[in-house]
Amino acid sequence: MEFLFQSIQYNKSSFLEQSLPAIPKHSGIYRIFDLRGKLIVLDKTSNLHNRLERFYGPRSELLRDLDLREITGHMEFIRTDSTFETLYLLYLERRRLFPKTYRKMRTFRLFPLMKINRRQRFPRIYSSRQIKNGVDYFGPFVTRGQFSRLKTALERTFKLRPCLYNIRGNDPHADCMYFQMRTCSRPCNNDLDRRAYLEDVDQAIAFIRGGDEEIERSLLEQMSSLSAEMKFEEAELLRRRLDRIQRARQDAKDTFFSIWNFNYLAVLPSDSVSRCRIAFVREGSIVAFQQYDIESLKDLLSPDLQRFYDSSTLTISREYQYDEFCLVCNFIVDPLQTVELIPFRGHEDMPEAVITRIQQKRRKRNSSVPPV
Repeated sequence: MEFLFQSIQYNKSSFLEQSLPAIPKHSGIYRIFDLRGKLIVLDKTSNLHNRLERFYGPRSELLRDLDLREITGHMEFIRTDSTFETLYLLYLERRRLFPKTYRKMRTFRLFPLMKINRRQRFPRIYSSRQIKNGVDYFGPFVTRGQFSRLKTALERTFKLRPCLYNIRGNDPHADCMYFQMRTCSRPCNNDLDRRAYLEDVDQAIAFIRGGDEEIERSLLEQMSSLSAEMKFEEAELLRRRLDRIQRARQDAKDTFFSIWNFNYLAVLPSDSVSRCRIAFVREGSIVAFQQYDIESLKDLLSPDLQRFYDSSTLTISREYQYDEFCLVCNFIVDPLQTVELIPFRGHEDMPEAVITRIQQKRRKRNSSVPPV
């Protein structure tokens, strides 16, 4: 789906009477250019008509907006039908026009990610605001405190190393506080080999995603096997580990998305109740916007789902993937009734799930309308 700006030439003497009435009283983004064609304003609004009327209408001492009447050459706008669409289009324009500074313009809230790089010999946990191939990322973390609590719980529960050393094994750091207190598994001292350490990392990743049942089932199977072999001391160590995991869950109740499995359909309103717009989110990146007639949605959506989610040739920009992941997460952290986020679980059942959500929203909207 292509988003096109509508352009209006500005004439001070006739703008309010002739041009302004054609501008919709609707949400959107707008651009204002000076007499030389230089961009001077780029912003969003919930009412395009009222915003431009405030800029170019009668002045008041109470109005502190910049007086643009003498310097405007022309203006452009795009009408939008949801907050999601407004934020996304404004983000695209700011990213295109200000590639080095667009993140500072506060289009939407950014969240830190938890990074675990399994390509390291003995991985540790980082905070990150960028995404690279071959690395595990989890989020969104609403506060730094939330990130720190989970990081501490993972390091203490699964004995992951918190130190900043470049650990290769057989290089003990006796001056390290974590080494002396035995709060990590001390891979630098060869107390644990890389294979066993990565098993701990796998369990930590499962814990982040809320896979407690998977961890518990695995540990119980190992305990039963060790008990059958009369290895009671090793089985007891696993039981203590299971207790630590259960206590950690009491302290860290939140679970988080893996960015590589962050696949959603954002169902958005359109300019008519007979149509809807859908933003396709794959691995946190918004890969497409499409508009559908609701009556033909079931037939038209399936091919697009296969194209956007099953295709291995679809390219995702890692440079902007973090930004778009955060944009979508804003509507998970602070949900809006106009934005329906549906997890992608395979293209077979998704058309029916989307139609069901739309029908539920219609019934809810109709029930909220008071009788005449």
